[in-house]
Amino acid sequence: MKKSLIVLGAIAVVLLMVSTATAVPQVHSTPLMKTVSKIEQKRAVLEREFGVCTEKLEDISFNVQPRGIIDTIIAIILFLIQLLNSIIQFILNIMQIGNLILALIDAIMTLIDVITQFIEWILELFNPETFTIVQ
Repeated sequence: MKKSLIVLGAIAVVLLMVSTATAVPQVHSTPLMKTVSKIEQKRAVLEREFGVCTEKLEDISFNVQPRGIIDTIIAIILFLIQLLNSIIQFILNIMQIGNLILALIDAIMTLIDVITQFIEWILELFNPETFTIVQ
């Protein structure tokens, strides 16, 4: 008798937990259904006016075609502006690399001058009479 009561109690608890987890209150379902109906209306408008297949919502923006020659001209001009900006950025990057190379060459030349002066100083320390610094 105890085992059957425990089994029935466990089954009742499981059913109660499942019904609580799957139940959607009216407060939450009404706004959700309004949002779903708005999305469906927008999908129908896109399919009717633009001939867009809205099977995948993320592809909507890629499937919309321009409606006239003005939109096409605007798209071409925007593309050209982006292309020119990319070319300008590339040239600026090349100029920065050139400036870094020039700074590196200047640093190497300075290092060579300092090493030469150091060697002359050491030679003058060991042979003060025979070596004179020519400037």
